[in-house]
Amino acid sequence: MPRRRDAAIAPALAWSLAGLVLCLAITAARADEEADLPAAQQTLERRLDNLLPSAPPPPALQAALVAGRFPRSFVMPGTDVSLRIGGQALGSVLWYLKGANTGGALGNQGGSSENFTDGQGSVGNLSSIPLNGVPASNATGFAHSRSSTWDFSGKLSRVFLDARAPSRFGEVKAYIEFDFGAVNPFTNLNNNRSSVNGYLARFRQGYAALGGLLIGQTQGTFTDGDSLPELVDFANETGTTFPARVPQIRYTHPLPYGATIALGVEASASSAAGPFGPYFTDTNQIPTTSSCAALTAPAVSPTTGTATIGGTAAATNITNACLGSIAFFNPLQDLIPDFILRGRLEQPWGHLQLGLATIANTLNDGMFLNRTFIGYGGAVSGNFFTWGKDNLTWGAAAGDGIGDMIANNFSIATNFGAALQGQTVTAADSRSFFTTNRALYDSAVRATTIISYAARIGYQHWWTPEIRSTVDFSMNHQDVPSFGVASIRTANNKELTLAHANLIWSPIAFADIGFEYAWGHRVTVANAKGNAYTLQSSLRVRF
Repeated sequence: MPRRRDAAIAPALAWSLAGLVLCLAITAARADEEADLPAAQQTLERRLDNLLPSAPPPPALQAALVAGRFPRSFVMPGTDVSLRIGGQALGSVLWYLKGANTGGALGNQGGSSENFTDGQGSVGNLSSIPLNGVPASNATGFAHSRSSTWDFSGKLSRVFLDARAPSRFGEVKAYIEFDFGAVNPFTNLNNNRSSVNGYLARFRQGYAALGGLLIGQTQGTFTDGDSLPELVDFANETGTTFPARVPQIRYTHPLPYGATIALGVEASASSAAGPFGPYFTDTNQIPTTSSCAALTAPAVSPTTGTATIGGTAAATNITNACLGSIAFFNPLQDLIPDFILRGRLEQPWGHLQLGLATIANTLNDGMFLNRTFIGYGGAVSGNFFTWGKDNLTWGAAAGDGIGDMIANNFSIATNFGAALQGQTVTAADSRSFFTTNRALYDSAVRATTIISYAARIGYQHWWTPEIRSTVDFSMNHQDVPSFGVASIRTANNKELTLAHANLIWSPIAFADIGFEYAWGHRVTVANAKGNAYTLQSSLRVRF
């Protein structure tokens, strides 16, 4: 049923937020692909915007403001540019009954690191659920015994500028968007719950479009936000087509009967599953931290049993501050962009999308290892309106070496960084083959692409014009070879499963109150398992 929001509130919010946007524009934005807000939330907002009438400006401003070319926009005086200043204010309360990722204190049994305050989904806590029955490092207990916690967050509030104008080449568009989900890497989150936190403004999207040509950072060409359900879990489902936002060049060409075809060339998303767990090309060492110096470990006298200085026993870096092993043993190199071809059909009954993607993954350690693997895969997804406003969302994807084009999956598996040729390999041991005979070490490196697949389905039912519920189920699987290296089996995931059930109420047109239960399940390559159970609630006000 049509509703009119308070006529004075919306323009006042818009003008006051203009100053905030200018301040954000000069803030140093830091990209952080961890715990990102997925494309589904922006898609949902677009759907709701199209259903709701724009509020008229107050009488005093009617002479100065003219309605723009798209919903909730106004024409900038003296131009033909339509501008919308919008966003959302959002607060979330997340209760992990069990399964929050644990911190590094107490031998990796510490309290939640607060990395995943958004929920369990693909960019959330799901892939880091503590494993049942697995002792934490240097501890006698189990990590899952401290995996219950409460998280309160407002960092996914966001603001955007959307400017559009007509031209002889088609619509010209400029879009910029920020939220507050970035974490300052130079700030320890000490007493973060009750004091000043380390969250920073984060650059989410920014692109320019001229007709069908788009250049900048926005949702990936392979991504299908319209096929995702409405969830309170802002990290959304697992196994979705990904990445949610990526720098790219894309051209979209319209076809008859509501169809389009698009070609995207995107920044490479190379990823690997290795002996120290999964990593990406940009997995770097801690700033200002140097590699460990070569050590000569003390040997134990066979007669006295005491250590002697200058011995020849295997060195160890247990007590030395070194850069992380994942950063030290990261040979990924981006040599070729990702290429995506997408076809899409929009109809009153819903939509259908088909996508094909190729991704190149190069291992290059600067010495004798230089190998490139071409991954490929495809996806099909869509939504169907059943009766009334009820909505069925679904999707499936599969590939070989396609990596995180399917969320939570990786492109290649390698034993690079493991103990090869029978010697311990650490940054501190200068006598390992890695540092003394790189040709011999590199000759024993093995790598291959990872076969993966995913499926998901969701259904939304509208109980009344203001109240609706969504239930969904999603899973992804990847076959990660271990090459006989035990740590590859224990440090990498084989399968992730996630389900949600929620109730969302919109007491007024631009506000949502949601309650949701979620269950997540994690299985490693070694078949160790873990479960997470969460209750989440949020209040979102869109403007």
